Amino acid sequence: MFRVELAVRPRPGVKDPQAEAVQESLTRLGHVGVSVAAVGRLLSLTIECDTAEEAERITADLCDQLLVNPSLETYSVSVGEVV
Repeated sequence: MFRVELAVRPRPGVKDPQAEAVQESLTRLGHVGVSVAAVGRLLSLTIECDTAEEAERITADLCDQLLVNPSLETYSVSVGEVV
């Protein structure tokens, strides 16, 4: 069994209204030195399979089928074995 951390972010250049709202709020609170690059989502999954490579392949299939809009988003994956 493997634990997968899937981070989904807006593609560079795509309008990110959530990041803009967070940036605006932080500035209003006086955090002028903080810059919000993007706001995305993190999915924590467990996948029953035999290898980390298989867990990555399954995750890529999930992203292609449902979890990521490739026109607007990009993603990164971290896989670790559950002990």
